Amino acid sequence: MSGQFDFVSVLKKPTIHHLGCCISRRIQLRDGTQKTLGVFLPTEHPIIFVTSVAERVEVISGQCWVHIGEEEDYQRYMPGQSFYVPKHTEFKILCHEVVDYVCHFE
Repeated sequence: MSGQFDFVSVLKKPTIHHLGCCISRRIQLRDGTQKTLGVFLPTEHPIIFVTSVAERVEVISGQCWVHIGEEEDYQRYMPGQSFYVPKHTEFKILCHEVVDYVCHFE
């Protein structure tokens, strides 16, 4: 997978979640596809999200532990790996270090 996106529009204003523990910027590709580029900051407690569309989250740097929907355990994700979250599904993410990510809306 390429290390960059070419020919994109970037929304200047970031989206800030959970008191600044997750910060992202939305980009739009030439074909209309939208993604977010963001960072999760270390926290003591999991950050909880609920998806409105299906998402594939690609970990660029750092590592995190993710609990999706009704799964029993957290799974660890490292750079080069990604996890899929179905539409209308809760997921929890726990980071002990800074994690850069790309969220691909499916």
